[in-house]
Amino acid sequence: MKRKIVLPIFLVLLFYLIFSGCARRKNPLQTTVDQGGIFETSIDSSFALINNVLGDPFGRTLLVYLPPGYQDSVSKKYKYPVLILLHGFKENGSSYDHYYRIKTIADQMISSGEIQPMVIVMPDGSGRFGGSFFTNSVYADSSIFAGKYEDYVTNEIMHQTLYDFGTGVRGVNVKVNEKESTYVRITHPQVVRDTVCYQDTTRHPPCATGDSILIRYQNITRYDTITVTWIDTVTIISDSVLFQQNFGISGHGNGGYGALRIATDYPLIFGSVSVMSAPLDFELLLNLVPAFMDSNGVSPTGQGYHSINPDPDSLDRLSSLFFAMAVAFSPHEPSNSDLRTFFSLTPLGKGVDLPFDSLGDTVSVWRDNWLAADLKTRILNISSHDTSLNHLKIYIDCGDQDEFGFKDQASAFYNSLPAVVKNNTTLQIYSGYPGYPALDNSFIYDRLREVLKFHSDHFTAP
Repeated sequence: MKRKIVLPIFLVLLFYLIFSGCARRKNPLQTTVDQGGIFETSIDSSFALINNVLGDPFGRTLLVYLPPGYQDSVSKKYKYPVLILLHGFKENGSSYDHYYRIKTIADQMISSGEIQPMVIVMPDGSGRFGGSFFTNSVYADSSIFAGKYEDYVTNEIMHQTLYDFGTGVRGVNVKVNEKESTYVRITHPQVVRDTVCYQDTTRHPPCATGDSILIRYQNITRYDTITVTWIDTVTIISDSVLFQQNFGISGHGNGGYGALRIATDYPLIFGSVSVMSAPLDFELLLNLVPAFMDSNGVSPTGQGYHSINPDPDSLDRLSSLFFAMAVAFSPHEPSNSDLRTFFSLTPLGKGVDLPFDSLGDTVSVWRDNWLAADLKTRILNISSHDTSLNHLKIYIDCGDQDEFGFKDQASAFYNSLPAVVKNNTTLQIYSGYPGYPALDNSFIYDRLREVLKFHSDHFTAP
Protein backbone atom coordinates (compact mmCIF):
# COMPACT_ATOMS: atom_id res chain seq x y z
CA MET A 1 0.00 0.00 0.00
CA LYS A 2 2.85 2.34 0.92
CA ARG A 3 4.51 1.56 -2.42
CA LYS A 4 1.43 2.75 -4.31
CA ILE A 5 1.56 6.11 -2.47
CA VAL A 6 5.33 6.64 -2.62
CA LEU A 7 5.68 5.93 -6.36
CA PRO A 8 3.34 8.76 -7.53
CA ILE A 9 5.00 11.18 -5.10
CA PHE A 10 8.44 10.20 -6.43
CA LEU A 11 7.31 10.73 -10.02
CA VAL A 12 5.88 14.15 -9.18
CA LEU A 13 9.15 15.19 -7.49
CA LEU A 14 11.18 13.87 -10.43
CA PHE A 15 8.99 15.81 -12.87
CA TYR A 16 9.41 19.00 -10.81
CA LEU A 17 13.20 18.64 -10.57
CA ILE A 18 13.58 18.06 -14.31
CA PHE A 19 11.43 20.98 -15.41
CA SER A 20 12.57 23.41 -12.73
CA GLY A 21 16.11 22.71 -13.89
CA CYS A 22 15.07 23.48 -17.47
CA ALA A 23 13.46 26.71 -16.33
CA ARG A 24 16.71 27.81 -14.72
CA ARG A 25 18.79 26.82 -17.74
CA LYS A 26 19.55 29.80 -19.94
CA ASN A 27 17.67 29.63 -23.23
CA PRO A 28 20.20 30.44 -25.98
CA LEU A 29 17.38 31.84 -28.17
CA GLN A 30 16.14 34.27 -25.52
CA THR A 31 17.47 37.81 -25.94
CA THR A 32 17.57 40.33 -23.13
CA VAL A 33 15.88 43.53 -24.29
CA ASP A 34 17.52 46.70 -23.00
CA GLN A 35 15.10 49.49 -22.25
CA GLY A 36 15.11 52.91 -23.84
CA GLY A 37 12.68 55.64 -22.86
CA ILE A 38 10.20 58.17 -24.21
CA PHE A 39 11.04 61.74 -23.25
CA GLU A 40 8.20 64.27 -23.43
CA THR A 41 8.81 67.95 -23.97
CA SER A 42 6.80 70.73 -25.55
CA ILE A 43 6.91 73.87 -27.62
CA ASP A 44 4.45 76.06 -25.78
CA SER A 45 4.16 78.86 -28.34
CA SER A 46 5.12 77.94 -31.88
CA PHE A 47 5.74 81.01 -34.01
CA ALA A 48 5.02 78.88 -37.10
CA LEU A 49 1.54 77.93 -35.87
CA ILE A 50 0.39 80.92 -33.86
CA ASN A 51 -2.60 82.96 -35.12
CA ASN A 52 -3.76 80.24 -37.54
CA VAL A 53 -7.31 80.98 -38.71
CA LEU A 54 -8.68 77.54 -37.80
CA GLY A 55 -7.85 77.93 -34.13
CA ASP A 56 -5.63 74.84 -34.02
CA PRO A 57 -3.37 74.82 -30.94
CA PHE A 58 0.01 76.49 -31.35
CA GLY A 59 1.41 74.77 -28.28
CA ARG A 60 2.43 71.19 -29.14
CA THR A 61 3.87 68.20 -27.32
CA LEU A 62 7.04 66.62 -28.68
CA LEU A 63 7.93 62.99 -27.95
CA VAL A 64 11.52 61.81 -28.20
CA TYR A 65 12.68 58.21 -27.99
CA LEU A 66 16.08 57.89 -26.31
CA PRO A 67 17.85 54.55 -26.86
CA PRO A 68 19.07 52.30 -24.03
CA GLY A 69 22.06 53.76 -22.19
CA TYR A 70 21.65 57.20 -23.72
CA GLN A 71 22.76 59.23 -20.70
CA ASP A 72 25.84 57.14 -19.98
CA SER A 73 26.86 57.09 -23.63
CA VAL A 74 26.53 60.85 -24.08
CA SER A 75 28.63 61.43 -20.97
CA LYS A 76 31.31 59.35 -22.71
CA LYS A 77 31.06 61.54 -25.84
CA TYR A 78 29.10 58.98 -27.91
CA LYS A 79 27.10 60.59 -30.74
CA TYR A 80 23.77 59.29 -32.08
CA PRO A 81 21.96 59.57 -35.43
CA VAL A 82 18.52 61.24 -35.37
CA LEU A 83 15.29 60.19 -37.10
CA ILE A 84 12.33 62.59 -37.29
CA LEU A 85 9.13 60.51 -37.50
CA LEU A 86 5.94 62.22 -38.72
CA HIS A 87 2.54 60.73 -37.91
CA GLY A 88 -0.33 59.73 -40.18
CA PHE A 89 -3.74 61.11 -41.08
CA LYS A 90 -6.23 61.40 -38.18
CA GLU A 91 -3.36 60.78 -35.74
CA ASN A 92 -1.05 62.92 -33.60
CA GLY A 93 2.48 62.96 -32.24
CA SER A 94 1.79 60.29 -29.61
CA SER A 95 0.41 57.72 -32.10
CA TYR A 96 3.75 56.01 -32.64
CA ASP A 97 4.09 55.56 -28.89
CA HIS A 98 0.52 54.62 -27.97
CA TYR A 99 -0.60 52.65 -31.03
CA TYR A 100 2.43 51.48 -32.96
CA ARG A 101 4.74 50.64 -30.03
CA ILE A 102 7.78 52.45 -31.34
CA LYS A 103 9.63 52.04 -28.05
CA THR A 104 9.08 48.27 -27.97
CA ILE A 105 10.18 47.90 -31.59
CA ALA A 106 13.26 50.10 -31.25
CA ASP A 107 14.31 48.49 -27.95
CA GLN A 108 14.05 45.00 -29.46
CA MET A 109 15.90 45.88 -32.66
CA ILE A 110 18.69 47.76 -30.88
CA SER A 111 19.14 44.98 -28.31
CA SER A 112 19.32 42.32 -31.04
CA GLY A 113 21.78 44.35 -33.10
CA GLU A 114 19.38 44.71 -36.05
CA ILE A 115 19.74 48.49 -35.94
CA GLN A 116 22.15 50.90 -34.33
CA PRO A 117 20.93 53.06 -31.44
CA MET A 118 19.24 56.26 -32.59
CA VAL A 119 17.22 59.18 -31.26
CA ILE A 120 13.68 59.29 -32.69
CA VAL A 121 11.80 62.60 -32.64
CA MET A 122 7.99 62.51 -32.97
CA PRO A 123 6.34 65.93 -33.40
CA ASP A 124 2.62 66.68 -33.43
CA GLY A 125 1.38 68.02 -36.77
CA SER A 126 -2.31 67.23 -36.34
CA GLY A 127 -4.89 69.60 -37.77
CA ARG A 128 -8.60 70.25 -37.61
CA PHE A 129 -9.41 68.01 -40.60
CA GLY A 130 -7.07 65.19 -39.67
CA GLY A 131 -3.67 66.24 -40.94
CA SER A 132 -1.49 69.20 -41.88
CA PHE A 133 0.61 67.32 -44.45
CA PHE A 134 3.48 69.02 -42.62
CA THR A 135 3.46 71.79 -45.19
CA ASN A 136 3.10 75.56 -44.93
CA SER A 137 -0.57 76.47 -45.21
CA VAL A 138 -0.30 80.12 -46.21
CA TYR A 139 -1.85 82.80 -48.37
CA ALA A 140 -0.06 84.14 -51.46
CA ASP A 141 1.66 86.80 -49.33
CA SER A 142 3.03 84.01 -47.05
CA SER A 143 0.84 85.02 -44.11
CA ILE A 144 -0.43 82.10 -42.04
CA PHE A 145 -3.67 80.32 -42.90
CA ALA A 146 -3.64 77.00 -40.99
CA GLY A 147 0.00 77.12 -39.93
CA LYS A 148 3.54 76.82 -41.29
CA TYR A 149 4.05 73.18 -40.42
CA GLU A 150 7.10 72.68 -42.64
CA ASP A 151 8.79 75.60 -40.88
CA TYR A 152 7.65 74.13 -37.58
CA VAL A 153 9.60 70.93 -38.32
CA THR A 154 12.66 72.39 -40.03
CA ASN A 155 13.07 75.32 -37.69
CA GLU A 156 11.47 74.87 -34.29
CA ILE A 157 11.67 71.08 -33.98
CA MET A 158 15.27 71.18 -35.20
CA HIS A 159 16.03 73.90 -32.64
CA GLN A 160 14.38 71.99 -29.80
CA THR A 161 16.09 68.72 -30.72
CA LEU A 162 19.53 70.27 -30.99
CA TYR A 163 19.05 72.34 -27.86
CA ASP A 164 17.94 69.38 -25.75
CA PHE A 165 20.06 66.61 -27.32
CA GLY A 166 22.72 68.36 -29.40
CA THR A 167 25.58 67.04 -27.31
CA GLY A 168 24.61 63.53 -28.44
CA VAL A 169 24.03 64.18 -32.17
CA ARG A 170 26.61 63.12 -34.75
CA GLY A 171 28.24 65.99 -36.58
CA VAL A 172 27.28 68.49 -33.86
CA ASN A 173 29.40 70.18 -31.22
CA VAL A 174 27.96 72.11 -28.30
CA LYS A 175 29.94 74.67 -26.33
CA VAL A 176 28.76 76.24 -23.11
CA ASN A 177 30.40 79.41 -21.84
CA GLU A 178 29.36 80.83 -18.49
CA LYS A 179 30.03 84.53 -18.32
CA GLU A 180 30.86 86.63 -15.30
CA SER A 181 27.92 87.03 -12.94
CA THR A 182 26.37 90.40 -12.22
CA TYR A 183 24.79 91.20 -8.88
CA VAL A 184 21.32 92.69 -9.06
CA ARG A 185 18.23 92.99 -6.93
CA ILE A 186 14.91 91.70 -8.29
CA THR A 187 11.65 90.62 -6.70
CA HIS A 188 10.88 87.19 -8.17
CA PRO A 189 13.09 84.42 -9.56
CA GLN A 190 12.54 83.69 -13.25
CA VAL A 191 14.14 82.00 -16.25
CA VAL A 192 14.36 83.67 -19.65
CA ARG A 193 15.69 82.10 -22.85
CA ASP A 194 16.70 84.20 -25.82
CA THR A 195 17.54 82.71 -29.21
CA VAL A 196 19.83 84.15 -31.84
CA CYS A 197 19.89 82.32 -35.18
CA TYR A 198 22.44 82.45 -37.94
CA GLN A 199 20.92 81.85 -41.34
CA ASP A 200 22.66 80.01 -44.14
CA THR A 201 22.29 79.44 -47.87
CA THR A 202 19.18 78.50 -49.86
CA ARG A 203 17.58 75.06 -49.46
CA HIS A 204 18.65 74.94 -45.83
CA PRO A 205 16.06 75.25 -43.10
CA PRO A 206 16.38 78.58 -41.29
CA CYS A 207 19.04 78.40 -38.57
CA ALA A 208 19.54 74.69 -39.07
CA THR A 209 22.75 73.91 -40.89
CA GLY A 210 26.12 75.08 -42.06
CA ASP A 211 29.69 74.64 -40.95
CA SER A 212 29.51 77.68 -38.69
CA ILE A 213 27.31 78.68 -35.76
CA LEU A 214 23.92 76.98 -35.90
CA ILE A 215 22.04 78.21 -32.84
CA ARG A 216 23.13 80.49 -30.04
CA TYR A 217 21.04 80.25 -26.89
CA GLN A 218 21.43 82.68 -24.06
CA ASN A 219 20.02 81.39 -20.80
CA ILE A 220 19.48 84.01 -18.15
CA THR A 221 18.80 82.53 -14.72
CA ARG A 222 17.72 85.10 -12.15
CA TYR A 223 17.77 84.41 -8.45
CA ASP A 224 15.95 86.61 -6.02
CA THR A 225 18.22 89.44 -4.79
CA ILE A 226 21.38 87.49 -5.59
CA THR A 227 22.79 87.10 -9.12
CA VAL A 228 22.15 87.01 -12.82
CA THR A 229 24.10 84.28 -14.63
CA TRP A 230 24.60 84.55 -18.38
CA ILE A 231 25.22 81.27 -20.21
CA ASP A 232 25.88 81.13 -23.94
CA THR A 233 25.19 77.74 -25.54
CA VAL A 234 26.59 77.56 -29.06
CA THR A 235 25.61 74.64 -31.30
CA ILE A 236 27.99 74.11 -34.21
CA ILE A 237 27.76 71.73 -37.14
CA SER A 238 31.32 70.48 -37.01
CA ASP A 239 30.96 68.29 -40.09
CA SER A 240 28.03 69.09 -42.39
CA VAL A 241 28.36 65.84 -44.38
CA LEU A 242 28.49 63.73 -41.22
CA PHE A 243 25.47 65.61 -39.87
CA GLN A 244 23.53 65.10 -43.11
CA GLN A 245 24.30 61.38 -43.23
CA ASN A 246 23.00 60.95 -39.70
CA PHE A 247 19.79 62.96 -39.94
CA GLY A 248 16.83 61.11 -41.43
CA ILE A 249 13.12 61.83 -41.74
CA SER A 250 10.19 59.45 -42.13
CA GLY A 251 6.42 59.50 -42.05
CA HIS A 252 3.17 57.65 -42.54
CA GLY A 253 0.19 58.91 -44.59
CA ASN A 254 0.08 62.70 -44.54
CA GLY A 255 3.33 62.50 -42.55
CA GLY A 256 4.87 60.46 -45.37
CA TYR A 257 4.01 63.24 -47.80
CA GLY A 258 5.48 65.78 -45.38
CA ALA A 259 8.66 63.77 -44.84
CA LEU A 260 9.42 63.47 -48.56
CA ARG A 261 8.54 67.09 -49.24
CA ILE A 262 10.76 68.34 -46.42
CA ALA A 263 13.64 66.06 -47.43
CA THR A 264 13.50 67.24 -51.04
CA ASP A 265 13.05 70.89 -50.04
CA TYR A 266 16.07 70.70 -47.73
CA PRO A 267 18.32 67.99 -49.18
CA LEU A 268 21.43 69.41 -47.52
CA ILE A 269 20.00 68.44 -44.11
CA PHE A 270 18.70 64.90 -44.60
CA GLY A 271 20.61 61.92 -45.93
CA SER A 272 17.69 59.48 -45.89
CA VAL A 273 13.90 59.65 -46.10
CA SER A 274 11.23 56.96 -45.87
CA VAL A 275 7.54 57.04 -46.76
CA MET A 276 4.77 54.72 -45.57
CA SER A 277 1.43 54.70 -47.45
CA ALA A 278 1.28 58.31 -48.58
CA PRO A 279 -0.28 60.43 -51.37
CA LEU A 280 2.60 60.73 -53.84
CA ASP A 281 0.75 61.39 -57.11
CA PHE A 282 -2.12 63.86 -56.83
CA GLU A 283 -3.32 63.27 -60.40
CA LEU A 284 -4.41 59.77 -59.41
CA LEU A 285 -6.43 61.27 -56.55
CA LEU A 286 -8.84 62.58 -59.19
CA ASN A 287 -10.04 59.00 -59.56
CA LEU A 288 -11.63 59.45 -56.11
CA VAL A 289 -13.65 62.56 -57.00
CA PRO A 290 -16.78 60.55 -58.04
CA ALA A 291 -16.68 58.74 -54.69
CA PHE A 292 -16.34 62.10 -52.90
CA MET A 293 -19.37 63.46 -54.77
CA ASP A 294 -21.42 60.35 -54.11
CA SER A 295 -20.62 60.22 -50.39
CA ASN A 296 -21.69 63.87 -50.04
CA GLY A 297 -24.92 63.51 -52.01
CA VAL A 298 -23.87 65.59 -55.02
CA SER A 299 -25.89 64.70 -58.13
CA PRO A 300 -24.34 64.24 -61.62
CA THR A 301 -25.68 67.70 -62.49
CA GLY A 302 -23.80 69.25 -59.58
CA GLN A 303 -26.79 69.81 -57.34
CA GLY A 304 -25.82 69.59 -53.67
CA TYR A 305 -22.18 70.57 -54.18
CA HIS A 306 -22.48 73.85 -52.26
CA SER A 307 -24.53 72.15 -49.58
CA ILE A 308 -21.60 69.99 -48.48
CA ASN A 309 -21.02 70.59 -44.78
CA PRO A 310 -17.25 70.90 -44.18
CA ASP A 311 -17.60 70.20 -40.47
CA PRO A 312 -14.86 67.65 -39.66
CA ASP A 313 -17.26 65.72 -37.42
CA SER A 314 -19.73 65.22 -40.27
CA LEU A 315 -17.27 64.19 -43.00
CA ASP A 316 -16.24 60.67 -43.89
CA ARG A 317 -12.55 59.80 -44.16
CA LEU A 318 -12.26 60.49 -47.91
CA SER A 319 -13.99 63.87 -47.62
CA SER A 320 -11.81 64.79 -44.66
CA LEU A 321 -8.77 63.97 -46.78
CA PHE A 322 -9.84 66.33 -49.58
CA PHE A 323 -10.65 69.17 -47.17
CA ALA A 324 -7.42 68.61 -45.22
CA MET A 325 -5.47 68.87 -48.47
CA ALA A 326 -7.41 72.00 -49.42
CA VAL A 327 -6.46 73.52 -46.06
CA ALA A 328 -2.82 72.66 -46.73
CA PHE A 329 -2.61 73.61 -50.40
CA SER A 330 -5.45 75.92 -51.44
CA PRO A 331 -6.60 78.46 -48.85
CA HIS A 332 -9.09 80.82 -50.48
CA GLU A 333 -7.45 84.20 -51.03
CA PRO A 334 -9.53 86.96 -49.35
CA SER A 335 -9.26 89.05 -52.52
CA ASN A 336 -10.57 86.25 -54.75
CA SER A 337 -14.20 86.91 -55.73
CA ASP A 338 -14.60 83.54 -57.50
CA LEU A 339 -16.67 81.41 -55.10
CA ARG A 340 -17.47 78.46 -57.36
CA THR A 341 -15.31 76.06 -55.38
CA PHE A 342 -15.17 77.98 -52.09
CA PHE A 343 -16.15 76.51 -48.71
CA SER A 344 -16.18 78.61 -45.57
CA LEU A 345 -14.54 77.04 -42.51
CA THR A 346 -14.77 79.82 -39.92
CA PRO A 347 -17.46 82.20 -38.62
CA LEU A 348 -15.51 85.05 -40.20
CA GLY A 349 -15.76 83.47 -43.63
CA LYS A 350 -12.20 82.18 -43.98
CA GLY A 351 -12.06 79.04 -46.04
CA VAL A 352 -10.62 76.94 -48.82
CA ASP A 353 -11.11 76.07 -52.47
CA LEU A 354 -11.52 72.50 -53.64
CA PRO A 355 -9.59 71.69 -56.83
CA PHE A 356 -12.71 70.59 -58.71
CA ASP A 357 -16.09 72.18 -59.37
CA SER A 358 -19.63 70.86 -58.90
CA LEU A 359 -19.32 68.69 -62.02
CA GLY A 360 -16.03 67.18 -60.86
CA ASP A 361 -13.96 69.08 -63.41
CA THR A 362 -10.60 70.49 -62.33
CA VAL A 363 -10.24 74.25 -61.99
CA SER A 364 -7.35 76.71 -61.81
CA VAL A 365 -6.80 75.86 -58.13
CA TRP A 366 -5.81 72.37 -59.26
CA ARG A 367 -3.26 73.63 -61.74
CA ASP A 368 -1.91 76.51 -59.68
CA ASN A 369 -1.94 75.06 -56.18
CA TRP A 370 -2.38 71.31 -56.00
CA LEU A 371 -0.06 70.36 -58.85
CA ALA A 372 2.50 72.79 -57.45
CA ALA A 373 2.35 70.77 -54.22
CA ASP A 374 2.35 67.37 -55.96
CA LEU A 375 5.62 65.61 -55.13
CA LYS A 376 5.94 63.95 -58.53
CA THR A 377 5.53 67.32 -60.23
CA ARG A 378 7.90 69.07 -57.81
CA ILE A 379 10.71 66.59 -58.37
CA LEU A 380 10.26 66.55 -62.14
CA ASN A 381 10.48 70.35 -62.12
CA ILE A 382 13.89 70.37 -60.41
CA SER A 383 16.53 71.56 -62.83
CA SER A 384 18.78 68.89 -64.33
CA HIS A 385 21.71 71.00 -63.17
CA ASP A 386 20.57 70.71 -59.55
CA THR A 387 22.34 67.67 -58.10
CA SER A 388 21.27 68.21 -54.48
CA LEU A 389 18.97 65.15 -54.50
CA ASN A 390 21.56 62.80 -55.91
CA HIS A 391 22.77 61.71 -52.46
CA LEU A 392 19.32 61.27 -50.90
CA LYS A 393 18.38 57.67 -50.03
CA ILE A 394 14.63 57.11 -50.42
CA TYR A 395 12.49 54.21 -49.21
CA ILE A 396 8.81 53.96 -50.21
CA ASP A 397 6.44 51.26 -49.06
CA CYS A 398 2.74 50.63 -49.32
CA GLY A 399 0.19 47.90 -48.77
CA ASP A 400 -1.36 46.47 -51.91
CA GLN A 401 -4.84 47.28 -50.53
CA ASP A 402 -4.09 50.63 -48.93
CA GLU A 403 -6.84 53.24 -48.96
CA PHE A 404 -7.12 56.01 -51.55
CA GLY A 405 -5.13 54.10 -54.19
CA PHE A 406 -1.80 54.78 -52.48
CA LYS A 407 -0.25 51.67 -54.04
CA ASP A 408 -0.83 52.98 -57.57
CA GLN A 409 0.40 56.41 -56.51
CA ALA A 410 3.59 54.93 -55.06
CA SER A 411 4.28 53.01 -58.27
CA ALA A 412 3.54 56.01 -60.50
CA PHE A 413 5.77 58.22 -58.40
CA TYR A 414 8.63 55.71 -58.45
CA ASN A 415 8.40 55.20 -62.21
CA SER A 416 8.46 58.97 -62.83
CA LEU A 417 11.70 59.60 -60.96
CA PRO A 418 14.79 60.78 -62.84
CA ALA A 419 17.28 57.92 -63.23
CA VAL A 420 19.85 59.32 -60.80
CA VAL A 421 17.20 59.68 -58.05
CA LYS A 422 15.53 56.38 -58.91
CA ASN A 423 18.84 54.56 -58.43
CA ASN A 424 18.81 55.66 -54.79
CA THR A 425 15.13 54.76 -54.26
CA THR A 426 13.63 51.50 -53.01
CA LEU A 427 9.95 50.67 -53.57
CA GLN A 428 8.29 47.89 -51.62
CA ILE A 429 4.66 46.78 -51.90
CA TYR A 430 3.25 44.64 -49.08
CA SER A 431 0.83 41.82 -49.83
CA GLY A 432 -0.08 41.01 -46.24
CA TYR A 433 -0.55 37.56 -44.74
CA PRO A 434 -3.13 34.86 -45.50
CA GLY A 435 -6.42 36.17 -44.16
CA TYR A 436 -4.92 39.57 -43.30
CA PRO A 437 -4.98 42.00 -46.25
CA ALA A 438 -2.35 44.75 -46.37
CA LEU A 439 -4.48 47.74 -45.41
CA ASP A 440 -3.26 51.22 -44.54
CA ASN A 441 -2.75 50.92 -40.76
CA SER A 442 -2.59 47.15 -40.40
CA PHE A 443 1.10 46.77 -41.09
CA ILE A 444 2.65 49.85 -39.54
CA TYR A 445 4.33 47.56 -37.00
CA ASP A 446 6.05 45.65 -39.83
CA ARG A 447 6.76 48.81 -41.80
CA LEU A 448 8.35 50.55 -38.83
CA ARG A 449 10.80 47.70 -38.50
CA GLU A 450 11.74 48.04 -42.18
CA VAL A 451 11.94 51.82 -41.87
CA LEU A 452 14.27 51.66 -38.87
CA LYS A 453 16.46 49.14 -40.70
CA PHE A 454 16.59 51.34 -43.77
CA HIS A 455 17.69 54.44 -41.89
CA SER A 456 20.11 52.53 -39.66
CA ASP A 457 21.78 51.04 -42.74
CA HIS A 458 22.28 54.50 -44.22
CA PHE A 459 23.42 56.24 -41.05
CA THR A 460 27.20 56.17 -40.63
CA ALA A 461 28.67 53.44 -38.47
CA PRO A 462 29.17 54.30 -34.79
